[in-house]
Amino acid sequence: MPARAIINGVIDLVADLDPHSSALDVSCRNGEVARELLRRGFAVRGTNFDRGLPPLDGIPVDEDVDLTRGLPYPDSSFDLVVMTEVLEHLDNHRAAIGELARVLRPGGHLVITTPNIMRLDSRLGFLLSGMHKVKRRLIPLDTPLAEAYRYHNYPITLAMLFYLMRANGLALERIGHGKVKPIGYVLYALLYPIVALDTGYRLMMREGRKGGGEALGELRHWMTNRRVLIEDNLILRACKASR
Repeated sequence: MPARAIINGVIDLVADLDPHSSALDVSCRNGEVARELLRRGFAVRGTNFDRGLPPLDGIPVDEDVDLTRGLPYPDSSFDLVVMTEVLEHLDNHRAAIGELARVLRPGGHLVITTPNIMRLDSRLGFLLSGMHKVKRRLIPLDTPLAEAYRYHNYPITLAMLFYLMRANGLALERIGHGKVKPIGYVLYALLYPIVALDTGYRLMMREGRKGGGEALGELRHWMTNRRVLIEDNLILRACKASR
């Protein structure tokens, strides 16, 4: 179940969209986000990977839907696609982002949330232990393979997510506000200048030699965004290019 801060961040990112448009909540589970969208006037549909979850009043939900194997909808079916706290459970990020983009109409919006391994305390944890700070990151070693998807086995970096969005015709527009721990503010005050300089050097001086200067400049902007560096979750909104 998404935390309240994540739900609020998602709703804030859709507040300026047409509330009479169609929305798909992918892997909606118990429908916390879907109900909020319905309350605001969106025509909402949901999907779930599991069967037998309680029905959601006024919201049709398609069960047994594996995002990485394809969504059961035609191209350009929805004005808004939302997926909260799912991507980190999937071993094929490329297929997942491709499907989300496929069912989104040109000019439509994708809102996606996932644990933020780019935040500074997660980077520090990785430096010291080799493991990012992500809830349920280390899977119990006696977990059957069929149950492994329940854990955060596949966290994604913002740089890779930015690339996959861009490759599928999606432009990152906004970052929503989520939960921040006090340590985030402390590390930001101490480390931001170093992180900003190093990020700029690596992207513009090293990676820039391979081309893509404008896109790298945009990526640098997002990677040094304060919310990316301190918040527990990435809460992102992207727009699909119009034909």
